[in-house]
Amino acid sequence: MSQPPALTSPGTPVAWPPGAVSATTDLDGPVRHLDLGGPAGAPVVLCVHGLGGSALNWWLLAPFLSGSHRVLAVDLFGHGGSGVPTGSRPDAVTADRRLLDRFVREVVREPVVLLGHSMGGVLAVLQAAAAPETIRRLVLLSPPVPGTAGRLDPAIAAKLAFLRLPGVAGAVARQLAALPPEQVVDRQLRQATPHLHRIPADGIAAAVAETRDRAARPDAAAGRAEQWAALLGTMALLARPRAWRRTLAAVPVPTLWLHGADDPLAAADRARELAATRPDWSFEVRPGVGHLLAVEDPAWTADRILAGDGPGSR
Repeated sequence: MSQPPALTSPGTPVAWPPGAVSATTDLDGPVRHLDLGGPAGAPVVLCVHGLGGSALNWWLLAPFLSGSHRVLAVDLFGHGGSGVPTGSRPDAVTADRRLLDRFVREVVREPVVLLGHSMGGVLAVLQAAAAPETIRRLVLLSPPVPGTAGRLDPAIAAKLAFLRLPGVAGAVARQLAALPPEQVVDRQLRQATPHLHRIPADGIAAAVAETRDRAARPDAAAGRAEQWAALLGTMALLARPRAWRRTLAAVPVPTLWLHGADDPLAAADRARELAATRPDWSFEVRPGVGHLLAVEDPAWTADRILAGDGPGSR
């Protein structure tokens, strides 16, 4: 029988999503997570959001999983209710990967089904390759995909070089800080999917409220800088497709990759090509869905996750 997560502060019920409990743990910085339900002692699904997201992104998917799993969703550094790293400052991708590793080892204290969306999928792959003993199974939802199989992806490399130019980070930060939270969320959603009608209004309202709260925090500027650093770090990994394929090849745990056919941020045909380098993985594309599988079609997404997590799964 597994033990419940060890928290460094007591869980607190939150107003939304209904039934969720929030807790904060010191993992080289304050890290918030939401307990989204599930039986005590059940296998844990640890959900990891993408860039600009948070634990709230899993509110629709969790009820489909919590009948047989305990569902936890963590906020990466600079996102949601988490702070920024303290002490020595590794690069943002390394800091977030360490956050996941410590969360599994010190909070959950048993191997998890690691579910990563978008940038969270990149972090999940890194964790699976570096510490497979912490993972029962890996699930990737619409991870970003480089466009070539060569040593360098010219398009990503060129964009990365531009974003690293002096003044660009500051200009983007000022632009985001000037936008009302409603516009920030609307822009994020429109960039992620052509199917906005699939996203419930209460979820959008919760994202707007969290964005407003985040902007009012004393560490708001530091959080934006952490997100920017995570973006650049992720792009730097993907700018080297050959090296990224070697990382994928090093993942020894059972893996499921789900992708939206209409994903504007990570093309499904490129995803299929990259997934084919791991024929032992399960890969499936969902028609009529963009980048936000867990929100746009949570029932289908949960069905595929649960179908592969039976008693025979590691």
